Amino acid sequence: MRFKLVLMAVLASIPVAVLTWADPVVQPIEQSEGVLMRSKLKRSQHVLEGLLRKDFPAIARGAKEMKLISEAAEWPRARDTVYEHFSAEFRRQCSQLESLAEEQNHQGVTFTYLQMTNLCIQCHDYVRDSLRVAEPRGRHGVQLIPAEWPEGSR
Repeated sequence: MRFKLVLMAVLASIPVAVLTWADPVVQPIEQSEGVLMRSKLKRSQHVLEGLLRKDFPAIARGAKEMKLISEAAEWPRARDTVYEHFSAEFRRQCSQLESLAEEQNHQGVTFTYLQMTNLCIQCHDYVRDSLRVAEPRGRHGVQLIPAEWPEGSR
């Protein structure tokens, strides 16, 4: 009888041991908006440093990386036409910045960088002013919802 109890305890502990020693399940990494925005900001700083040093390869690299981040990111923002315009224009300006850097056009790169910075400020103002934060039901974290609903969408 005692042997059976010990055997059952050992057999019952095998799945627990296997699960403990097995490789952990790989969970997809959630893209944190803050991390992505900081990453774009860091690349923007590299572009600025390249402008100051006339380091055109650094400018082109920073512009390309900002565009890739923008294309790859799943931004958890409202996908309205104004926001989509800002996103498309940002990517267009990144491409233009990269092209001008490859041409070593310092004046063009400077102008485009200033325009891009202005666009970023306008986009952040739009997002901040047009969206508010709400707690989704049954979920942790925040969800952004429009502060005002467009006409005819109710």
